[in-house]
Amino acid sequence: MLSPQEAFYSERRSLTLDQSVGQVCGEFVMCYPPGIPILAPGERITREIVDYIQFAKERGCSLQGTEDPEVNHINVIKRKEN
Repeated sequence: MLSPQEAFYSERRSLTLDQSVGQVCGEFVMCYPPGIPILAPGERITREIVDYIQFAKERGCSLQGTEDPEVNHINVIKRKEN
């Protein structure tokens, strides 16, 4: 949806995981193991991605890259009002 650079410099706000579906991600979400990003800045957040994040949390995987260490909230890009 946005380049990583554009997303990095955009204004962001924090939403719960469920509220973030359909929004544009404003930060990385990485799962260890295996250490591959689930989300990168600028990507659209889908229900499937949120479900996978919740699945990984339930399984005790280490989720990193988010401002919220518990990954209950995620930073998304603020939409520009017309």
